[in-house]
Amino acid sequence: MGPGHQERGPRRYRIELLLVFGCAAGAALAHEPPAAAGTAKTITLPAREFHEECLQLAARQRIEYSFRSRTPVEFNIHYHRDGKIRYPVRRKAVTGLSGSYLPQRADGYCLMWRNTQGTTAELSYRFATTESK
Repeated sequence: MGPGHQERGPRRYRIELLLVFGCAAGAALAHEPPAAAGTAKTITLPAREFHEECLQLAARQRIEYSFRSRTPVEFNIHYHRDGKIRYPVRRKAVTGLSGSYLPQRADGYCLMWRNTQGTTAELSYRFATTESK
């Protein structure tokens, strides 16, 4: 785990402030622009495909997240720097997770879920940003 990461058990799904952004479903590599704020999502993730939510975070702006799925998925928070993809948070074969990540510098960050199974996965998620003191 990278610095600034905090995690709570998979049974805790409480987040107080919601700010959800648009999606880039499927195998496309391009990032979609953010959608309207204030929504949580439940999506059907096709077999062997991914979904990500990307946003700009200021330094010390915390992102809190939670999700659940009946089908195990891979989850990560990543960013691109110096031609490389960095993964401060990365989990394999999880059906739920709740936590937060506090970046040390401003950058674009993506939350990504990948369905490695041969069947669809129903994924419910939410995330919010908060200012860290």
